[in-house]
Amino acid sequence: RVAISSRTDEPSWAYQCMKWLVAADGKALEECFDRDLIEISYSDKSKHFESLNRKTGVDFRQMAFFDNEYWNIQSVSRLGVRCYHTPDGMTREIWEQCLSDFGMS
Repeated sequence: RVAISSRTDEPSWAYQCMKWLVAADGKALEECFDRDLIEISYSDKSKHFESLNRKTGVDFRQMAFFDNEYWNIQSVSRLGVRCYHTPDGMTREIWEQCLSDFGMS
């Protein structure tokens, strides 16, 4: 399952952007996710993950988190989530490291 965790002081704008951004298959980004698994608010991202854990029942140790801001990585990693710092955006190398860490390579 895939979820979104976004920290912003303008959640309504973030939701609007998800309507405007289109994936390669022509779907709006918002259509690519279960609405219940989209966490967009100004709260700390660890709170987003606590909510996702309650909603899904997925153990924190079975979750992966990718973020370009190191302080978000520090916050979420305290929960036991496997975190990957992506200061230059998502890369194949980081994705493959995640797959390897979960025994999926």
